[in-house]
Amino acid sequence: MSAESLAVELRDRSTVLAGARRTAVSVLFGDRLGLTVFLAAVCLFGLVWRTTFLINDSVTLANGLYSLSNGQVALLEPAYGGTLNTPGVNSYGGREFARNYGVIALSLPYLLGLQALAAVVELRIALVGIWSLALLALVVQSGRLTDSDGVTVGGSLAVLGLFGLNVALARPLDPSAVHLYALQLFHLTVAAFVPVFCYRLLALAETRRLGLLAAVAVTAGTPLAFWASVPKRHVVTATVVMGVAYCLYRSRREADGPLVSRPRTFRALAYALVGLYAWVHAPEALLLCVTLALVDVPTAPENSPRTLALVGAAFLLSLVPFVLTNVAITGSPVEPPRLLSGGYSAGGDAAAGGGSNGGSGGGSASGSVGILAPLQPVLGVVESGARPLLILVDQLLVGFRAFRAEPADVYHTFVRSGSAQSTLSDTDAESVNLSLLESVPLLAAFASAVPALVRRRSSLSIPDRRLGPGRVADLFAATTVLGIVLLYTSRLPTHAQVTARYLFPLCPLGVYLIVRLPPIRDALQKHWRTYCWTVAGTILVGGQLALVAVALTVSGIGEAFQFHALVGLGTALPLGLWSLRGRNEGTAGRLGAALLGLTTGVTLVFVLLTTVEYYALGDSHALPMMRALGELLTLY
Repeated sequence: MSAESLAVELRDRSTVLAGARRTAVSVLFGDRLGLTVFLAAVCLFGLVWRTTFLINDSVTLANGLYSLSNGQVALLEPAYGGTLNTPGVNSYGGREFARNYGVIALSLPYLLGLQALAAVVELRIALVGIWSLALLALVVQSGRLTDSDGVTVGGSLAVLGLFGLNVALARPLDPSAVHLYALQLFHLTVAAFVPVFCYRLLALAETRRLGLLAAVAVTAGTPLAFWASVPKRHVVTATVVMGVAYCLYRSRREADGPLVSRPRTFRALAYALVGLYAWVHAPEALLLCVTLALVDVPTAPENSPRTLALVGAAFLLSLVPFVLTNVAITGSPVEPPRLLSGGYSAGGDAAAGGGSNGGSGGGSASGSVGILAPLQPVLGVVESGARPLLILVDQLLVGFRAFRAEPADVYHTFVRSGSAQSTLSDTDAESVNLSLLESVPLLAAFASAVPALVRRRSSLSIPDRRLGPGRVADLFAATTVLGIVLLYTSRLPTHAQVTARYLFPLCPLGVYLIVRLPPIRDALQKHWRTYCWTVAGTILVGGQLALVAVALTVSGIGEAFQFHALVGLGTALPLGLWSLRGRNEGTAGRLGAALLGLTTGVTLVFVLLTTVEYYALGDSHALPMMRALGELLTLY
């Protein structure tokens, strides 16, 4: 082969690789800005990543991954925690099983990758290297977006310095805990797509600038970074609901992506996401499926047999992992492992009682059974499919009644936690579980919905069944918020929540809905610099003030959390009042942008202090420089 032909071949291969890279970026992140959002989120999550267990439920997942990596679905031995009697373990047929098998199975590639890295380099260096590469990629992308060589060169030198600092401070990591690290890396990666979906959705519905600002609000203004590396389902749920909203939006406009050429394909993808999520948490997946169907079918441009067949096929195909796992463990395609401990016990008891009554009914009952005998297999399938729906409806009704029967609990869950007995820590009776508004004061901007609705009252008319893409996504987000609130209100508040984690999916949905409201949208669009500078100032200056205040006035973790709770409510109140006014002209708009930035920054300050000091978990940070910072800080 001549040198010229070799050069041509290399150039062709380079062109193919460049095209594949552009396609991958477009499919996964939308554009280069979406990729930058993803990398920034990963770097932030890496800063607060702690390589140990925060909640005992995660021990079950780690033991499940250990067993699955050794070829067994059932739990083999307590590789973590010293016992298999941990929250989330279910018994069936004399064996113990984990739950959330979708998360466990999807973490296997991360486990294999970490084991491969551990074979050639120490894990402590490998994790530092992964984070440093992500930070370097962020610097390079930022340099290209700003068209600045200075950003690229200066940032690269800073990354090199941070890498050297972390290597110098590194301590050995327990190599036997690699299953936990794999689970944490999987959740961290999934969580980074929450701001990506938020950016992509609002970039289409509004502008790229608003999409980027919303991504900042989701990443910094919610506890996303706190839960990103915790092996719990909450960030997975948030990613799924935002992904479904995005697919639903794309299904209502002409497809212009590199791979998808028909809008109905995005409609099928929305249902496929829900079906795949059933492999992780079936009850929430059922709620999302019902919500999606209620919004999608009545507002769809067309429901032809061909379209419905495509949607149904995608949904059924996505359920295959869920069904196979259930059959392998319980023998039932619709009964997941998490329901083995009595999730359907009420239904089972009712069925047994019904059989007894039928036996006392005499000949007519026997005759009815004889007539229906050929249909028993079909009726059994119908009953099995209807039972989860009936349970879901019952849970939603219980949640609705809780607003009237337990107003104090609702108040402690959504507004002020205080020292309510149900919110105290089980171990030290400290008030370390914040309400939703205390942990995400940015949600006070929901008050702007009131003037927005009042202004539209005069223009109300009979709605068109075919809503626009944005209205369909809005309707899905609002309906999902309502469903999650009703599903969990009767069970909250409770211990081990920290930031009302069961309600966490409301945070990205809430940010999306807030930015869609005209007063908030206009304030951010016109005064985005004010918002960004306020966020930065709150973190850099407000964070130092918070450090001093906690060090001087706080004597325990409970007081520290209540300090942040009061700060959160103190910033939420003026934002709520401004939002109720609904005006954003001139100074009022600039004030609104500043209040939005203030509430965003306050939450990130709380997350940083919580992960570095309050819940340092033995200074177990993945990044040695964060561990060293935590060792230096002694606030109480």
